[in-house]
Amino acid sequence: MKIDSRAPLAPSDAASEVRTRPNELLPVSPTPPPVVRQPSLPRTPPLPSIQDDLQALELAAGVEPGLFAGSRPAEILEDILERILPTLPLDGETRTLAMALVREELDTRQALDRQRVETETGE
Repeated sequence: MKIDSRAPLAPSDAASEVRTRPNELLPVSPTPPPVVRQPSLPRTPPLPSIQDDLQALELAAGVEPGLFAGSRPAEILEDILERILPTLPLDGETRTLAMALVREELDTRQALDRQRVETETGE
């Protein structure tokens, strides 16, 4: 067995080498490198907001109610009730519910038409 006759390294020398290595890795300037900008995607128009929806509803409030008066809407509802709903492939409960809703709408429209006529003749 051979014995190494060289003097061992002092622990302080090894520690100083380790301490200097991280300093060598630090950048000289503390400023970050410039950011490379990627080309941007084309801008898409923003999605409609709730505010836009509310404004659209306010515009609909200015619709002339006379457009919905008269016999034409009632004729359409009666046609749906008598001719269209019976031919749709619906189960019994769904068909019954749909017919009840259309009848209710038809009755409501007829009642409103009667009130409108009474109001117009009463003036």
